Amino acid sequence: MSADINILVDCGTAYGHDPEPGFNQFPVSPGKIDFLFLTHAHIDHIGRVPDLIAAGFKGEIICTHGTKALLIPMLRDALSFSDRSDREIRNLEKRIDDLSWGFELNEVFSLGRGIRFKLGSRAYSGLLFYSVLVSRSVFQGLQGDFFRRSRLYGHADSTGPGFAGRL
Repeated sequence: MSADINILVDCGTAYGHDPEPGFNQFPVSPGKIDFLFLTHAHIDHIGRVPDLIAAGFKGEIICTHGTKALLIPMLRDALSFSDRSDREIRNLEKRIDDLSWGFELNEVFSLGRGIRFKLGSRAYSGLLFYSVLVSRSVFQGLQGDFFRRSRLYGHADSTGPGFAGRL
């Protein structure tokens, strides 16, 4: 976090025995998150975005053009298993589309407030052509304990400990 800016990296559905903590356990409330960076459109990275919005998130969703193109179809499929009505799903889809922005890989963009970012490719990953790596080097202008604290509410991927190990 820097200059009262809160950034969340991924907001996915947990699988297996991984816990899915409530948003009240995040270091900041969903309404205080300014930016949500999505690394790619797998449900374990995007599955809780509708719930985050329902809990008060009004910030911007940052991702690649490929992730943005798949965001609504992937969530629509996942939401078809929920108890939300068709109308609620359509409203969520519109809200997600309004909040999300697709960006090019390897180009520098400004978030304002002195923070710039660049979405780099995950060359080491066999995941997807549109997946990105979000690391300290992605941001310029961030100071403070963002990366220490982001481990509390970033995605628990296969390269590190699960969420419970990060608390």
